[in-house]
Amino acid sequence: MKIYDIRDFGAIADGKTVNTEAIQKTIDVCAENGGGRVIVTEGKYVTGTIFMKSNVELSIEANGAIVASVDGNDYPDFSCEEWDTKRAPRASAKCLIYFGYIENASLTGMGMIDCQGIHYCDPVYDDDGKVVRYQRNTTNIPARMVFVMGCTNVRIEDITMKEMAGGWGYWINNSQFVTVYKAKLYCNPMYPNADGIHINCSSDVLVEGCIVHSGDDSIIIRSNTNTLKEKRPCERVVVKGCTLSSNHNAVRVAWRNDYIIRNCILSDLIITDTARGITMELPDHSNPTDFSDSHTVIENIQVTNVVLDRIRKAPLTIKVHPENLMGRIGNIRFSNITSSSGDYPVIAGREDAVLDEIYFNNCKFTVKDEEKTAQFFSHVKGLHLTDTSFDVVEDDTPWKMYEKETSL
Repeated sequence: MKIYDIRDFGAIADGKTVNTEAIQKTIDVCAENGGGRVIVTEGKYVTGTIFMKSNVELSIEANGAIVASVDGNDYPDFSCEEWDTKRAPRASAKCLIYFGYIENASLTGMGMIDCQGIHYCDPVYDDDGKVVRYQRNTTNIPARMVFVMGCTNVRIEDITMKEMAGGWGYWINNSQFVTVYKAKLYCNPMYPNADGIHINCSSDVLVEGCIVHSGDDSIIIRSNTNTLKEKRPCERVVVKGCTLSSNHNAVRVAWRNDYIIRNCILSDLIITDTARGITMELPDHSNPTDFSDSHTVIENIQVTNVVLDRIRKAPLTIKVHPENLMGRIGNIRFSNITSSSGDYPVIAGREDAVLDEIYFNNCKFTVKDEEKTAQFFSHVKGLHLTDTSFDVVEDDTPWKMYEKETSL
C-alpha cells in the first residue's frame, strides 16, 4: 500500500495553522493514484471539513491529532440529491470528516480527533456557582464530526475522539457494511447533544469493542427516513463488547415515528453511571426536524449478556407514548442481564398499540429505591419471564453523574 504523508503537501503541526487544503490535497492525490494510506503523524493538525475518497485510508498515528477548527466558516455546507438537509440535525450537512457515497474507505490509527467542543458551548451555573450543565452558544458548528453517508464497506478502527459537543461523534446514515472497531469517545457528560455513535437507516453495521462516555445517547439505532429520498430500514446492526456511560441513554433504539428497525443484536455490554440503560421508546415530543412520519416497527431484537450498574433510572425501557404511529414492537428478547438501578424496567405499550412477544430469560434486576416496589408491564401480549427476579436493596448512597477526564 502506498503511503502519503500530509506534511509532504504542506500540513503544519503547530496546533494553529488550518491545514484543510493540505490534507484534502493529500487525500485527492492518493485517490487519483488508485488509493492508499494517508498518514497524520505526530503533532496537532487543525482542519475544517475533509472529504474522504474511495480506496483511501486516513490513518492518525499515535501522538498525532486532527483538531477541529473552531471557526464555523471552515465547515462548508453542501447538499445532495439523495437526502434533504432541511430535515437533518442543524438543517445542514456540516461535518469534520465526510465519507460521502464512496466505498472501501477507512479511518484508523492510535491517534486522536479533538473536536474542541468546549468552544461551542457555555456553562450554566446554579445559585452556588456550580456548573450544572452546558448549552450551545452557536449553531454554526458541525452537527456531526464524522459523517458516513451512502457508503459501502467503511471501517473505523482504534481512533480516539474527545470533546464532541453540540453534535454527534459519528453519524452512519444510509450505508452498508460499516465497522466501528475499538473506537473510543470521551466528552464531558454535561455537554449538550453530545451523542456517540448514531446509526440511521443502515444495514450490516458492526460496533465492537468500543468505549463511549457521552453527554447524550452513547449508541443510537434509528430509522429516520425523512432525510432520505427513499425509505430504508435499519437492520442487522450488531453492538458487542462495548463499555458505555451517558448522561442519557446508553443505547437508544428508535425515536418518534421511525420506520423499520429489525434483526439487531446487543451483546456483551458493560453499562455504568448512566441515566437510563437500553431504551426502545417512542417519545411524545421531538424536534420537528428530527422525527419521521412512519408506523414504527421494532422487531427481532436480542439483548444478551449485559451488565447494568449504577443506572439512575430504568435499566430497560420499551414504551409507546400517545400520538406515535406504531406498526409493531415485538419479538424482543432479553437474556443474561444483571442490573442495579434506581427504578425497574418499564415495558408499556398502548391500548391501541400492544407490544407482543417480550422475553426475559435469566435476568436479575435489583432496585435500590424501596418506594418503587413493583416492575411495570402494560399492554403486552405474550410476556415470558424465565428465571428472572426483581429485588429491592437498601442503599442510601447517591449515584452521581459519570465524570470523565477529557484532557487526554
